[in-house]
Amino acid sequence: MPRACALCGKHAAYGYNVSHSKVHTHRRFDVNLHAAVVKGEKLLICTRCRRSLTKDARLAQKKAKAVRSR
Repeated sequence: MPRACALCGKHAAYGYNVSHSKVHTHRRFDVNLHAAVVKGEKLLICTRCRRSLTKDARLAQKKAKAVRSR
């Protein structure tokens, strides 16, 4: 199983560690993946997709809280 998001396909990026003396050494920027159940299936998804999936619920909760505080 590749270490990539099952929804958007985001995968590792590559770059350099740069020391104080400007020596460049290769490094890998891994994706922040989490196991989540989406439509009854357990998938590895990135945090951005995970937030997007729950956005409607978060906005509804925020709206309900604003109504209650009036």
